[in-house]
Amino acid sequence: MELRVGAIEKFSTIDYPDKISCAIFLKGCNFFCGFCYNKQLVCKELLESTPDLPLKDIQDFLDKRVGLIDAVVISGGEPTIYGDSLISFIKDIRSKGYLIKLDTNGSNPEILEKLISQKLIDYVAMDLKDSFENYSKYTLIPIENIKKSVNIIKNSKIDHEFRVTTHPELSLENFNILLNYVSEQKVFVQDFVNNNTIKTYADDSKTIYSQLSKEDKRYILR
Repeated sequence: MELRVGAIEKFSTIDYPDKISCAIFLKGCNFFCGFCYNKQLVCKELLESTPDLPLKDIQDFLDKRVGLIDAVVISGGEPTIYGDSLISFIKDIRSKGYLIKLDTNGSNPEILEKLISQKLIDYVAMDLKDSFENYSKYTLIPIENIKKSVNIIKNSKIDHEFRVTTHPELSLENFNILLNYVSEQKVFVQDFVNNNTIKTYADDSKTIYSQLSKEDKRYILR
């Protein structure tokens, strides 16, 4: 499947820790999370309503930025749905000397393992949605894929992090179950932003974020 680029953020100081980067957002996802705020990259009717950015333009931009930015972040949507096309794309970027960070939902452990074993990525960030028993609310991907990706990342020697968004459907109990599964790992927690989401939530939708403590060593609040 040919890569489809939906957007590019040409300059960022926050997407790759301690590096100046750009972020490339690929179209398409194999999850359908109501709280997702990138619905233009997920909902078919929306992603088809805007033209794809030509890959040549992306490569030309990166050629001109060599020495000016340190890293490229590949995000989405879900980048790993593109399989070997993603690997080829990253190889091309890698050849320019950039560090590579991958944002993923963990649905394709085989691709993730290839990228790590071939030393094509330097940093991986995996989003965790809910306790594993509730993943069927967001995707038809087998939960064993998600668990396998967690273990691949935990056992890898590259920089990595796990991320949790405290969306309105995430309970405190299930949040703690997630933390137990990735104990002793770097976990960033951010609150839900009720804007441009796939599902419409009430303006006063509550999340568990206010119940979390900055003193808790199991995670880092953003």
